[in-house]
Amino acid sequence: MKKFMVFICPQGESIFSLPEETQQKHIQKVGAYLGELKEKGLMLDAQPLQPFGTLLSGSKASLTVETKDQTSIAGFYALQANDLDTLIETLKKDPRFEDASWQLEVREIMEMM
Repeated sequence: MKKFMVFICPQGESIFSLPEETQQKHIQKVGAYLGELKEKGLMLDAQPLQPFGTLLSGSKASLTVETKDQTSIAGFYALQANDLDTLIETLKKDPRFEDASWQLEVREIMEMM
């Protein structure tokens, strides 16, 4: 099986701007979906990310370190699937798309060892 990283990117209005009851239903639906992925042996890991991060950029001669608001990525899934097309069909069922506008960026992990 191939391994993939899926970056979860909110678009537009945040899920947290919805009423509390809607938020809770959303969390339950996403949790159930992730549980199904785990049961099928597709889920390797999934975690939310803090809305801020530390950015290192430049070169050894002039390295810059800064803390920034990084709300463009809300979390990640580490998944495995036979191929990208199969994974995409699985991700289309993500209940996130039912409650708000999201973007999932999928990248295959290049196995080096």
